[in-house]
Amino acid sequence: ATGRQANTEGLNLEAAGVEVTERGFVRVDETLQTNVPHIWAIGDVNGGPQFTYISLDDYRILKNQLFGDRTRTTGDRRFVPYSVFIDPPLAQVGYTEQEALKRGHTVKTAKLPVTTSTRARQLKQTEGLLKAVVDAETDRLLGFTMFGAESSEVVNIVSVFMQSGQPYSVL
Repeated sequence: ATGRQANTEGLNLEAAGVEVTERGFVRVDETLQTNVPHIWAIGDVNGGPQFTYISLDDYRILKNQLFGDRTRTTGDRRFVPYSVFIDPPLAQVGYTEQEALKRGHTVKTAKLPVTTSTRARQLKQTEGLLKAVVDAETDRLLGFTMFGAESSEVVNIVSVFMQSGQPYSVL
């Protein structure tokens, strides 16, 4: 409820000349580079969204900066999923219906009870809901939310699918 606190005191960042934010996180730019040219900060230490998938995406950006064509940034993050590990888990990727509408999309939605999932029925964990947000003009999946068993796994499959740019009917 109060947010996360940085755990950077023991890193001796001052000795390296690395700046921190007012909340104590390592200050980075869109390439995750600090104010010191040869130092980057990835993961929770930089104060960005603190999800495993964001940390994995931070790695993608850093790898591209060090060994690639240096085109990847936090600005081009697309379809990075997240999960909240409650019971049942809640997972989401892409836009919610409200976000899609706010961005000017004409949307259609589909809602299904988790009972439509054979895995949920097999686990006897059938409480929950799946919701898909689709662009009505292109038929591309804009967002997916699942509140139910195994949602933290399912959302990864949907994220990869969304990156393929295929119409929702393929999925």
